Amino acid sequence: MAVLTTERIATFQREGYLVFENFFTDEERLGCKTDIDLVEKERKAGINPSSLVGYPHLGPLICNERIMQIVEDLMGADFTFNHLHATRQDAGAHGVNWHQDYEQIPQSDRTYLMTHLFYYFDGLNGEVGDLLVLPRSQSQVVSNSALWMLQTIDLPGSVTIDCLPPGSMVLVNSALWHARRPKPGGENHPRYFADASYCQKGILWPSYGVSNWREILAEGRELGLDGHGNYPALLDETRFFDSQEAHKLLRKIPGSLVVNLKEWKE
Repeated sequence: MAVLTTERIATFQREGYLVFENFFTDEERLGCKTDIDLVEKERKAGINPSSLVGYPHLGPLICNERIMQIVEDLMGADFTFNHLHATRQDAGAHGVNWHQDYEQIPQSDRTYLMTHLFYYFDGLNGEVGDLLVLPRSQSQVVSNSALWMLQTIDLPGSVTIDCLPPGSMVLVNSALWHARRPKPGGENHPRYFADASYCQKGILWPSYGVSNWREILAEGRELGLDGHGNYPALLDETRFFDSQEAHKLLRKIPGSLVVNLKEWKE
C-alpha cells in the first residue's frame, strides 16, 4: 500500500526532498536516542563502531516498515541499503559545508535513484545546526566535494530547515546539494541525528567506504534486518562493488576514462 501520494512523489522528483514531521513515535525516537548516547559514550572511550546494525533501536531502522514503503514508492520494490550513521551533535558542533552524497565513480549521470533519509529524533530548534538544502539541484552532476568552498552560506534559492518537531525526518535525493550550518546554543538540547541511505536496482553501486562493508551487510542479515527475508535484496552485497578498490584503480588511469572503453577502442 502506497504511503506517498502522487503529488508528494512529483514534489520529490521536482524539488529533490520531502519533509515528514512527527514521523517517529515517542517510543521509537527515545529508543534511538538511548542508542546514540551509548554510541557516543563508546566513542569517547576510544571505541568507534564501524557498524550500527547491532544496536537494538538504530539497527531496525534499516528495515522499518514505514521507511521501506516510502522508499518503495520512489524506487520500486527492489532496492538496497547502503549505510546507516548516527551521532549526537552537542553545543559547539562544527558544521558541514555544501556537498552532495550521490555515490558514483566517477560522477557521470543521475539515471538511478539514491536516497538519504535524515532522522532528527529531538527535532530542530535553530540551535547547534540547521539543515540547508538547494531545491532542484539533484540533476547537476558534480563530485561530492566540488561545492565545499561555498562553506554554509545561503545560495540563490536555498532553503533553511531549522524548526522541526521531535521525531521528524527529511528525505532527500542523495544528489541534492545540502549542508549543515553551525549555530550557537544547544547546551540543553543536543542534536540527535541519524541518516540511512538506499539505492535503486539497475546498476552496481559503490560500496560504503569502509573495508568491512561486506561483514556489516552479513551481520544485518544474521540479525534479520532484511525484514527476516521480506526484503531479500536489502542487504545483498552483490549489488555493490568495492569502492576503495575502485578508487585505487581509477588513480592509475590517466586522461579521459571514455577512451579506455572497449566500444571506443573498437
